[in-house]
Amino acid sequence: MPPGSKRFRHAILKNLLLGLRKGGAAASRGMGLHERRSAIRRAADAALATARGAAPRWNRSLAAELSQGGRDAHLTIRPAKSAPSSSECKSPGMTVCSKRIPRRRRLRARPKSRATAKAAGVLARVLVRKRARALREIVPGGRGMDECTLLGETLDYAVSLKAQVEAMQLLLRTLQAPKNPSTLLRP
Repeated sequence: MPPGSKRFRHAILKNLLLGLRKGGAAASRGMGLHERRSAIRRAADAALATARGAAPRWNRSLAAELSQGGRDAHLTIRPAKSAPSSSECKSPGMTVCSKRIPRRRRLRARPKSRATAKAAGVLARVLVRKRARALREIVPGGRGMDECTLLGETLDYAVSLKAQVEAMQLLLRTLQAPKNPSTLLRP
């Protein structure tokens, strides 16, 4: 089933609801904020992996991380004393910070000589390697992929994540909708 289809989003939503119910994140009042967030993240990752099937490599890696308990590997937990900046972190006690993605720098459009053209080519290769390294850290299982496979897997992963976000937004809109008995009981 294609990652952007309506059936795929429906499968994500179905698996997410089952995972939330199974993990207890939906109804547990005894959980702290971080525990609940972690449980929701695990349920969302499991729903995405289950809905996508075994075809892409990122999916198999994500499923392996979930089964080994290696979840939230892309997050760094630091004590509040050594917290980076207020724009990066949200909570006062222990701070959960995402890794920063480097900003893109503009290249000069036209080199003037052979030496500068060669330098521009070298610079472009360095930037490609740097960006590929960043993608390998983001995409599950990306560390073992070559550049060509990495680009295909990244595209598939991004489309799947977009479908996951749309399914979660639909769930949120449904849960926040006013509960009017006349609209619930349709003939």
